[in-house]
Amino acid sequence: MAAPRQQRLPLPTMLRSAILGNCPNCILGRLFHGPLRPRNYCDVCGMAFEGDGSAWMGTAFLMYLIACALLIVEGVILGLLFGIFPGFLPVIGVSAVAIILVSYRSARGLWMWCLWKCGFLE
Repeated sequence: MAAPRQQRLPLPTMLRSAILGNCPNCILGRLFHGPLRPRNYCDVCGMAFEGDGSAWMGTAFLMYLIACALLIVEGVILGLLFGIFPGFLPVIGVSAVAIILVSYRSARGLWMWCLWKCGFLE
């Protein structure tokens, strides 16, 4: 059963649901089949997650922002603690891949919630 659009959830609940990959409409459905494969629609309320097929663009943008912010912080901390050591760039590269893999689901969830909140997903 879908939650009415007028019902407002507290911000912490909305963020937690988005990061966990819950459906923004009913909060019971899941956004993903497995670790990285997104669903086309909610299996509980039937809401389509891909309105125009371009939801990946916002997800990629959010992932890029998250990765850049975390890599800057990591680079500054490593630089201050150890200086620019010979393996600095490989460490940053491995960290970038790990951050992208870990943040994909959260970024996708946040983007789906933003699209739903703005009325682009019905």
